[in-house]
Amino acid sequence: MNIQMQVCGLIILLLILFFYKRQETVGLYTEALFQRALYTCMGCLVLDILSVVLIVNQERFPGLLVRAECKMYLVSLVGTGYVALVYACADVYNLVKVNRFIKIMGIAAAAVGVVIFLLPISIFCEGRDVYTYGPACIATYIGAVVLILVTLFYTAKRESGMNPRRRRAIRTWMAIWLISALIQLLNSQILLVGFAGALGIFILFFELENPEANIDRKTGFFNARAFADYVKHKYNSDEEAAGMLVSLDNAHSNDIRIEHMADIMAEVTDLIRRIPETKRFKTDDREFTLMFDNSEQMERAYNMINSRFQKEWLENVANVTPVILQPYYVLVPTAKVADSADEMLGFVRYFRAHCMDNPEIHIHVIDEKSVAQKRERDAMLATIIQAMEEDRVEVFFQPIYSTHTKKFVSAEALVRIRREDGSIIPPGLFIPIAEETGLIVRLGERVFEKVCRFITEYTPEQYGVEYIEINLSVVQCEAKSLAKCYSDIMDKYKINPAFINLEITESASIVMRKTLLDNMRALINYGVSFSLDDFGNGQSNLNYIVDMPVHIVKFDRDMTQAYFESEKARYVLQAATDMIQGLGLKVVAEGVETAEQLRELERLGIDYIQGYYFSKPIEVERYLEFLKVKNS
Repeated sequence: MNIQMQVCGLIILLLILFFYKRQETVGLYTEALFQRALYTCMGCLVLDILSVVLIVNQERFPGLLVRAECKMYLVSLVGTGYVALVYACADVYNLVKVNRFIKIMGIAAAAVGVVIFLLPISIFCEGRDVYTYGPACIATYIGAVVLILVTLFYTAKRESGMNPRRRRAIRTWMAIWLISALIQLLNSQILLVGFAGALGIFILFFELENPEANIDRKTGFFNARAFADYVKHKYNSDEEAAGMLVSLDNAHSNDIRIEHMADIMAEVTDLIRRIPETKRFKTDDREFTLMFDNSEQMERAYNMINSRFQKEWLENVANVTPVILQPYYVLVPTAKVADSADEMLGFVRYFRAHCMDNPEIHIHVIDEKSVAQKRERDAMLATIIQAMEEDRVEVFFQPIYSTHTKKFVSAEALVRIRREDGSIIPPGLFIPIAEETGLIVRLGERVFEKVCRFITEYTPEQYGVEYIEINLSVVQCEAKSLAKCYSDIMDKYKINPAFINLEITESASIVMRKTLLDNMRALINYGVSFSLDDFGNGQSNLNYIVDMPVHIVKFDRDMTQAYFESEKARYVLQAATDMIQGLGLKVVAEGVETAEQLRELERLGIDYIQGYYFSKPIEVERYLEFLKVKNS
C-alpha cells in the first residue's frame, strides 16, 4: 500500500507530541492553538492512511463506508487549512473584527465540509495508484486552496502586527502545502498532502512552539520571552492576573564574592520553587517574576519571600560572614491597571529601573495612582519633545537688582514651555522629567542658544545689564562635552563670554566632580563666570564655596525667608555673607518679596537682590520694557 509518506508524517507528529508533552508549558493561547493544529494534522494523517487501507481492501467493506471515510479525510484537509488560518490569527485574536473573521471562515469551512459529503466521489485503485476523484475532491481542492490563499493574504495584511517568526512559519507551511498538492495532482502515486501538514507542524514546533525555548536552563523556570508572551496572553484573554518581580540586582554586600552570590541565587531559586499557585519566570540574571491568578495569592507569596529575606544568608558557608540582603520588589496587584500588555510591560521595566535608581526604595506597587503618574509623565515627555520640535521653548528673564548701583544689572534666564493654546507650563512639571530622561541636556543647550541670540539681537548692555545668569542641571554638568558645546555656541553668536554667568547647584558639585571641574576651568579660561545656586537648600557645605571656582553665591529663597523668621537664621545668614564676601565673592539673595526685606538685606550688605518684589520671570519684550523704565 502507498502509505509510506503518511506513516512517516504520523511518526514525526507522534515524536513532536512526545517532546511537547514532557515539558511544562506556559499556558498560552498560542499553545492551545498549536495543540489543536497538531491533533488535527494527526487525525488527517490517520484518516488518510485509513482511506488508502479501505480503498485497497474495498471488496471487504461496504462501498458506503469506504466513500464516507474518504470524504471524512477530505473534510479533515479543509479542517487543517482552517486551524492553520486560526493559528495565523493568534497575535490579534482578541480583536472583535478578527473574531468575526475567524467565525465567518469557520462557517465557510463547515459549509465546504457539508458540500463534500453531499457531492459524489469516485475511487481509483490500480497498483500504487490509489486516489479519489470527482466533484467532492474538486470541492476539497477549492476549499483548501481558498483557505491557504486567505491565510497568506492575512499574513501579508497583518504583517506589521504579527510575530515575525509566526508569519515566516505560516507562510512556509502554506507554500509547502500548495507545492505538495500540485505534485500530487500531477502524479497520483505521490501522496504528499498529508505529509505536508506534518511538515508544517514540524516547522511551527521548532520555530515557535518548542517548550524548551521558553525555559531558563539554570533554574528550570520560564524565561523572559515566555514572561512577555504570558502577560500578552493574560491581556488578550481578559483574564485576571497579579504579579511580583523580585530583583537582587545591587542587593548584595561588597564582601560577597561572586561564587558566594551564586550560592545565594541557588537558595533563592529553591525558595521561589516552593511558592505555590504561581507561574515562575527568570527574567534577568538576578531577577525572578512570579505571576498569580489574584492579588491574594501574590500577597501570600510576598510575605513568604520577604520573611525569608529578613534572615541571614550564607550561614552554612565556611569562612564567610552571613549577610542580610534586601531585594527590590515590584508588585502588580491587578494587571487591569494598564490598557494593554505592552503598556504593562513598560510599567514593569520603568518601575524596576526606578527602584534600582533609588536605593532607599525597595518596593513599588503598580496601582492606579502610580499608573496615572506614569501616564502623566509620558504625556509631559511627549509635550516636551513636541515643544522642542515646534520651537515652543521660550526663555523668561527675572531681573536682578544691584544694591550698590541701585540698578538692575543682571537677570536669571529661566526656561518655559508654551502649550499649543498659548498657556505656559510651570517648570516644576517638566524640569524633573527632562532631567530624569536626559532631555535636559538638549533643553539646556536650546536655552543657552536662545540667550546668546537675545544678547546679540537686543544688546541688553545698552540698558545697563552686565551679565545674564543661566542654570546648569546636574545632568548637564556630567557631560564632558559641555564646555566645547557652549563655547561653540558663544562663538557662533559672537558673544562676549564675560556676559555669561552659569549657575551650578551643590548637588552638581558632588556628581561627576572631576568632569564638572574640567568643564568649569575650560569655560572660565574662555571668559565665563560661575555662580553657586540654591545655597542653603539641602546639605549646604561651606567647602563647596572654597573648592569650586565660583564668583557668586546665591542664597536660596528658603534661607532668605528664614532670615526674617528666625533669630538663629539671622546669625547664620549674616555669618555666611561675611565669610563669602571675605573670600572676594558676591552674594545674591533670592526670594525677596517686600520693601522691608529689601531694605534689611541692603543694610546687611547683600550685593544683589532677586525676587517677586521687583518682578516675576517675564518674557523678552516685557523684560526689555522693564529695563527701559527701571534703569532710565
